[in-house]
Amino acid sequence: MSYAAHFLNAFLLCVVLVIGLPRLPLPVSLLDRPTERKAHVGLVPLVGGIAMFGAFLFSLILLDHPLQGQNGLFAGLLLLVVVGVVDDLRDLPPMAKLVMQCVAAALMVIPGWHVLANLGGLLGGEPLQLGFMALPVTLFFVVGLINAINMIDGVDGLAGGVVATILFWFALIAGATGRGTELVTILLLFSSILGFLIFNLRTPWRPSASVFMGDAGSMMLGASVAYFTIALVNAPGDAATVSFPALCWLLALPVIDTLSLMVRRVLAGRSPFAADRRHLHHLLLEAGLTPAQVTALLVVVAMMLGAVGFAGVMLRISDTVMAVGLLFPLAVHTAFVHRRPARTAASAASVASEVAVVAMNAPVFVRRTGEGTR
Repeated sequence: MSYAAHFLNAFLLCVVLVIGLPRLPLPVSLLDRPTERKAHVGLVPLVGGIAMFGAFLFSLILLDHPLQGQNGLFAGLLLLVVVGVVDDLRDLPPMAKLVMQCVAAALMVIPGWHVLANLGGLLGGEPLQLGFMALPVTLFFVVGLINAINMIDGVDGLAGGVVATILFWFALIAGATGRGTELVTILLLFSSILGFLIFNLRTPWRPSASVFMGDAGSMMLGASVAYFTIALVNAPGDAATVSFPALCWLLALPVIDTLSLMVRRVLAGRSPFAADRRHLHHLLLEAGLTPAQVTALLVVVAMMLGAVGFAGVMLRISDTVMAVGLLFPLAVHTAFVHRRPARTAASAASVASEVAVVAMNAPVFVRRTGEGTR
């Protein structure tokens, strides 16, 4: 069977799982309910993450020659999916989630020593070796990306669209640098995400998402992006090395938004993990864009940032230049968020309460609901 058929299998299997899982007689109800921070209407199935993971895993198993050496990846992803499902059901404390994310990251990187050994030639010379700091830096990197993708999952199609864009560029880089194993694995996950996005993106035929990925999906995707980043940086055998600073351009949108938001929370005297409505997608909604426009705009931005990173890899642009160049999107983001004054606590609570009341009193249409903003 050709690889194209396997990619089609991943896509179709995800579609089948998204449609079928909500209809199973499960002992618990995986439905997202409207709250003060979740402005969608009615109950929406939270099975997208389970569907993507299942499609990814089974399509990989169905390969004629299943890829070896990725047991750690799937052990970590499985743990994150389980934790995400529990969190979707019970709202785990932030510290408990963080601990489990660290355990999942350790499962992914320690067994095969899948760590970031260096950060590239940031100083203009030889690659900056991490030495004994390789493991803690890698764990921080993986956990950071898990949370970065989780935090942008606030508008229909946004997290899935951004991750699909990142994987698109990863696939081009893997193909151009002779990483056949990584290329196949990346495209299987990419195909699974496309199957999910059919139900999660807003279209002229469906004004709102009919399924969400939940924390199970966003954490699983964030960990996968981190894993593939490390895999591309670590060159096996005679394979060409891939610049870590160049790959950071592919990750720039979710990472910059998350770091910016956490810094702003700390400066305001709040926990960096406290929930609020100051994400970039929230600010764009406040500026008057519709959810579909916000998703389209940010996916285009992710595509443009990825193009810069891809060019950096292909043209072998200096790591120093690529790293310093990241100050530009950081400056643009900072300028935008500081031009959008934060709502007062009273007005924000008032607006959120009104939206929640309207949402909770609306008819329940499981297949006609929208994530809106969370």
